[in-house]
Amino acid sequence: MKQKIRKHWEALLIQLAIYILLDRNISRSAVVSRRDNNRMWGMSEELEAIRNRILDEYNNI
Repeated sequence: MKQKIRKHWEALLIQLAIYILLDRNISRSAVVSRRDNNRMWGMSEELEAIRNRILDEYNNI
């Protein structure tokens, strides 16, 4: 039971990071370069894949 709660908690935190990184790409910021903005978008995609594997318990790798 504790493992299940932890799995969902970690997935939720990763989802929050994805949301933050994707939201950064919507509006251009004076402090973030386009290159870094694009890298953050790529990081969000990688995090989404990790989150999906955690929720799937690494059964479909």
